[in-house]
Amino acid sequence: MWDFPVAGSIPAAAVSDTDTLDASLYLDYGAGIHAGVYRWILSDDGSYYTLVSVDKNGTPVTAQESAVNVGANNEERRHEQKEIPGNSPNEADRPSFSQGAPYHMRSGMMGAAGGTIYQGVYMNANITNVSNQTMLIYVPAAYLTTDASGNVTGINHEAVIGQYTADTAPIVYLNECGGWRSSSPRSVDSSYIAEGFVYVTAGARSRDAVDENGLHTGKAPTPVVDLKSGVIALRANNEIIPGDKNRIISIGTSGGGQMSSILGASGNMPEYYPYLYEAGALGVSRNSDGTYTSHYPDNIFAAQAYCPIADIEDADLAYAWWWVDLADHGGYRGSFTDFDRRLQELEAEAFITYLNSLNLKDDHGNSLTLTGIRSGSYYDAILANISSALNTTAASSETDPAADYADADWLTKKEDGTWQVTDLAGFMMGTGLVSRRNKAIPGFDPLDKSAENDAFGSAEQNAVHFSRSVAQILSDHYDELSVLEGFDAEQVQNYISEALTGKNADTVAEQANLLNATEIMLGTDGHHAVSPAEYWRIRSGTADQHTSFSIGFNIGLAALSMGKNVDYSLVWNMGHGSNEGTYTGTFINWINTICAR
Repeated sequence: MWDFPVAGSIPAAAVSDTDTLDASLYLDYGAGIHAGVYRWILSDDGSYYTLVSVDKNGTPVTAQESAVNVGANNEERRHEQKEIPGNSPNEADRPSFSQGAPYHMRSGMMGAAGGTIYQGVYMNANITNVSNQTMLIYVPAAYLTTDASGNVTGINHEAVIGQYTADTAPIVYLNECGGWRSSSPRSVDSSYIAEGFVYVTAGARSRDAVDENGLHTGKAPTPVVDLKSGVIALRANNEIIPGDKNRIISIGTSGGGQMSSILGASGNMPEYYPYLYEAGALGVSRNSDGTYTSHYPDNIFAAQAYCPIADIEDADLAYAWWWVDLADHGGYRGSFTDFDRRLQELEAEAFITYLNSLNLKDDHGNSLTLTGIRSGSYYDAILANISSALNTTAASSETDPAADYADADWLTKKEDGTWQVTDLAGFMMGTGLVSRRNKAIPGFDPLDKSAENDAFGSAEQNAVHFSRSVAQILSDHYDELSVLEGFDAEQVQNYISEALTGKNADTVAEQANLLNATEIMLGTDGHHAVSPAEYWRIRSGTADQHTSFSIGFNIGLAALSMGKNVDYSLVWNMGHGSNEGTYTGTFINWINTICAR
């Protein structure tokens, strides 16, 4: 049984963006409930509870739900309610806003400015951005016991929902770091509650987080540090929060897919402990010899990554390889200069070297390499992935390749009736993808530092260059590039300095390395995975113009190299997002499969 505060003894729960919290109160959720800092709130329909912050009068603290970020570089923002692919509840199924029931959950209705939700519980103690350092925990009502007054008194270990109990329920751990932007907690998705899952929507500071003094508080690897802090807090509060803490499953889209992938790859890596200590994560301590220790593990069970914007320091090489022979068929906000074109060619050539250095293998142990821009077993594997996506949707009769792509010279019908995509450029031309290019040259680390550049550098810096691979090309080919139309000597020299040769270049490189799931699992950049996720599910769309198909594929191959279970698919005609439908399965069904006992 949990005790409840005596009237008049409730402390104020308001926390400013410069507070250092008492971890024994704010990160120990049982103590917080006892002291009146937190309270379980029942939804209007009675189906779930949410653990929320309350003020000194015991009234739940409300927050504003922000619009969902899904686009790389945040150029595309969705202002409607976030949908979970293949399992999205109708808006009518959500609990209604109820002024008359102050201790019942208000739903977060999405609009241009978001909707009203409650403020959740804190994830770490050193606060710079309240909205990004809290999480909302949604628990099926059956998993909690109550007293005669309706106060939650404990966990109902006997309750059963579907195939789960309060002790075996998987925990879905959502981040909304799309566009590499900061995440803040979101309203409930009732489809997870109905399945018997515990659902957590976690905040995280990222590239747009700034404190009241103008300092950038979300520089890499802060987003994953905040998310790890939340994982630690869930484990530390096992007696308060239902759900199996060994079955935490992260999910994210775009930049959020990247954060989900790094959560999956970087479990229990000591390289993160100094950052966790600085953030005030529970149970992380500094030893007398300068090393750090974490009392609680931060690894997760499984990772779902939708169209992950990952391997960020090499993403421009992958994007250039993808588009290299299409410069005359699609531009980015206009035509490309001679400098752009040549740089893209050099990047594509460098991708061959980079890709081959990873020593990737398929699920049969065959090496995947490139022997040229459009040749090699890796290229064949990419075409096979696209072909599989087409055949999967054709089998469901949603697509008729013979009619939709009549006389396509990039598509062949095989003797068994299936279809084979034979040319990447032809596919991009034939499906119209070529006209929707989303990136400049380079695009993730452009010369004007207008993309993910503000995710790196020091708190005092707005944005820096971070792609050592592009900087090396600019340095090695400086003389050749300098005579081309569109070359800007000041920009190029600054790029080389910040990312490659300057005094802070190694620090920036380390920031990028700590967010590279592929290389951490492959052990190719000096870091080595310790406790990576056992299960991986990666989905990207064949109509995704934001990042190369190779990025998500390589993450899956890296996990495969460690003997992990990988479910990878492209989804035909899906753009940059998570609207996968049901052709390649659904996220919920995958969870039920991997969590079956």
